[in-house]
Amino acid sequence: MTAPSAHPAFLVTVRLPEPLRRDGVDAIVVDTPVANLRELGLHLESRLEGFSATDELFNFAINGEIVLSGEAERTISSGDEVELLVAFSGG
Repeated sequence: MTAPSAHPAFLVTVRLPEPLRRDGVDAIVVDTPVANLRELGLHLESRLEGFSATDELFNFAINGEIVLSGEAERTISSGDEVELLVAFSGG
């Protein structure tokens, strides 16, 4: 019998915009526990060529809800679907 893990499994799906897709991969799974968007951004920097957590080119949506810039402390929970969005402007 296997002892229960001290930490339950953590899985977050991150959907990628076109500029960050490589080899046809349009989403990645993050299984490293992160508490918020700030931590997720730092984790993604190490996995995604061309992504910087401080770059204002990218925004986030969590479970379909766009997160405004400046909300880096927004909580991330296991099972969430996060989408990286390319920022746009217009007039």
